[in-house]
Amino acid sequence: MSEEGVRAAGVAIAIIELLARHDELGVSEIARALGTSKARVFRHLRTLLALGYAVQKPGSERYARGPRMVALARVLGLSVEGGLVELARPVMQRLHQQVAHAINLSLVHGEQVSIVESLPGTALIGVTVRLNEPIPLHATAAGKLLLANHIARGVAVPGRLAGFTDATLTDPAALRADLERVAERGWADAPEQSVLGINAISAPVRDHRGELVAMLSAMDSIQFIPAEPPPRLVAALVAAAGEITGLLAI
Repeated sequence: MSEEGVRAAGVAIAIIELLARHDELGVSEIARALGTSKARVFRHLRTLLALGYAVQKPGSERYARGPRMVALARVLGLSVEGGLVELARPVMQRLHQQVAHAINLSLVHGEQVSIVESLPGTALIGVTVRLNEPIPLHATAAGKLLLANHIARGVAVPGRLAGFTDATLTDPAALRADLERVAERGWADAPEQSVLGINAISAPVRDHRGELVAMLSAMDSIQFIPAEPPPRLVAALVAAAGEITGLLAI
């Protein structure tokens, strides 16, 4: 393949990766992200449309994932997700032995986050979670990491926020301030914000490109993880999430 052919293939793959990470994008947004011209992006989009890897939103100039890309994601989804869980599981088990709280692994699925693996805590009365169900982003530690990742990229805070307890942050300005703190310190918490009496802290897991792909969390009664969590617990959680990130970078 010629050098120009390699560059063209690289642009097409980059567009596919962008569409895979966003619900929809315009030609200008794609061009800015890739540092190339709109004319070049448009030519590649026409090819991706013809092949079924992209679709054009009805009545607009915006593009989204096509049926071929969705089918490919379904084929690869189990192996990719399962591979991440397999890598994370030994790290989760070691962390579980250190801290005795419930340890959860959550995965990012587009604009949603769901818990896919959970190790129970050792208290007499434990906390359990439903696996593979979307969690409220603004009221959970893992969800806040995704929202903090969004605002760091200039995405607005959601305007309508459901209240689950009196502690839930339902004011967009208050939530944004909290998310800015999350981004600054590198971990999130949500004391009694989704369920009374429960707190969780969560640290980010990133892939080889630096993209947020998962969250590692410790969860327990507010009695055992207070609103001001012990620095030792935070450090252990952040270190474990960093270890998983390192494994994904290999």
